[in-house]
Amino acid sequence: MSATKRIFFLALVSLLSFVAQIPCNEKETSKKEIVRGKIAAKVDQYLSRAMPFGFSGALLVARSDQIILNKGYGMAIREKSIPNTSETVFCTGSITKQFTAAAIMKLEMQEKLNTDDPISRYIDSVPKDKAGITLHHLLTHTAGVINSTGLDYEIVSRDEIVKRILSAPLLFPLGKKMQYSNAGYSLLAAIVEEVSGKPYERFLNEQLFKPAGMSSTGYRMPNWKERVVAHWYNGETDNGTPLEKSYPYWNLLGNGGILSTTADMYRWHLALLGEKVLSNKAKKKLFTPFLNDYAYGWDVLKTRRGVLIQHDGGSTLGNSAEISRYIDAGVVTILFCNQSYGGDPLFEAVRDKIETLVFEGKVMMPPDVVIKDSLNLSKYEGTYKLSSGEELIVSSKDYRLVLVGKGKEAFILLFSGDLGSQKLSSDLNDRTAIILEKSAKHDYRPLYEAFEKQIPLERIESMELEMWQARKQHFGSFKGFEVLATVSDLTEGATTFVRLDFERGFTFLQYLWKGNSLGGIRPLQALPENVYLPQSETDFVAYNLRSSTTMRLRFSLEEKGLVTGLIFHGKSGDITAGKVK
Repeated sequence: MSATKRIFFLALVSLLSFVAQIPCNEKETSKKEIVRGKIAAKVDQYLSRAMPFGFSGALLVARSDQIILNKGYGMAIREKSIPNTSETVFCTGSITKQFTAAAIMKLEMQEKLNTDDPISRYIDSVPKDKAGITLHHLLTHTAGVINSTGLDYEIVSRDEIVKRILSAPLLFPLGKKMQYSNAGYSLLAAIVEEVSGKPYERFLNEQLFKPAGMSSTGYRMPNWKERVVAHWYNGETDNGTPLEKSYPYWNLLGNGGILSTTADMYRWHLALLGEKVLSNKAKKKLFTPFLNDYAYGWDVLKTRRGVLIQHDGGSTLGNSAEISRYIDAGVVTILFCNQSYGGDPLFEAVRDKIETLVFEGKVMMPPDVVIKDSLNLSKYEGTYKLSSGEELIVSSKDYRLVLVGKGKEAFILLFSGDLGSQKLSSDLNDRTAIILEKSAKHDYRPLYEAFEKQIPLERIESMELEMWQARKQHFGSFKGFEVLATVSDLTEGATTFVRLDFERGFTFLQYLWKGNSLGGIRPLQALPENVYLPQSETDFVAYNLRSSTTMRLRFSLEEKGLVTGLIFHGKSGDITAGKVK
């Protein structure tokens, strides 16, 4: 799947995940951190500096079969000040799907099934319109079955989920296109149980995890009392862990939610290089891409660095993860995150910088900041007025200042630190408004053209229709929208922020532009905070992990130390705002 398709596809899928809550335990483990060599030191420096600006998780990097970095960053449990380490347990999210695919291949090796078998061989009372669905269709997301059957932690049986999937109408004819389906992988997990005669997790534990040496991977079977399981955070909201919930049940089982560590996932990578778990014949089938570069539970991509086998996952509650296996280059990165970034999956904001550094490229490093509990930030709080009359509201929390803007100019200033791109902002605001006006009326041609026709129109139509139906179910009738502003960044891209209003609430979208071409659409539960951290008593800095944009401001003080205003240091000049008394 191309990068453009992948961004759009993941964004559409993620908005449908109005899902539940996630992992925990409170016993701190000893640190076994690895930072070996110049490359690892550079990556470590980047993530260490990124922590104050919103990074929290763990990363393992291996080159030429040697782990050069394995370290945690940020907090696993904020309330208890328990940090993330190389041994912290995280959620793999949809990376779970490739375990389900491997389980199917294991059963095929044991001659208990074949991927060309129809599902009717293992499931009773399959409706006529779905009788032709094969395991291959489910593995490659080409079966046309629905994406979701309900909330992750709904208590629901296997038979009920199978019934829900098979009673829903097909979204498209068998094998004609690829459309991501969590439900399809739950159906595969049900077949694993039916064929093996064992519960899904037990089969994975005995046939996959134990042979690979993975003792800290699973839903409930590992002894989590001996480990720290990272809480999930969306902003200031602590979404806990799945171990506190009815877990796992069949809306989640087989398609997501398996817990693991960076080291265990690396053991899995090594097992897939050899024949400890799967034969070469089985792996050839597992890693052969079908439609949209999707194989069996993996994206298999041809890149400038050779073949990349990868998958990612996450939810709106703060967890996200990605494993990237650069087969030809002999490089593996395993990234887990336990907080969101502006309502988005955090891994999306940092993965390209990690890749660049691992392959010895250069990135814009986050700035150094001063974290001092003794620094009194309350004196900066208040309202500041720009020359346009628009306002900036400054408040303080812990060691940081939080800025909110009222008006388009203030919004642009806060998220780019500059007002030099207002013409671009106006043009993209108008384009985005046209796309939304038409999409709300089920006319998706402007969206198709914005993607420069790189995504088939029928695919956009089916996925956008599913999105609007999901919004209606969650929020009620659509009332209208407001294009808030377009913000440019250092990557020569721009982001347009939009608020959608409904009968029972509102939500936000980001339209991601590269020049005049639309690169993706991301859902947001809330607008991202604009956080400034101190470098001195008067100088503060913000850093956008996604765009690598650094924004600087200075407060003006009277001789007595009273704050009179602030100055943004933008590329096109300084912008001042006076404090309202």
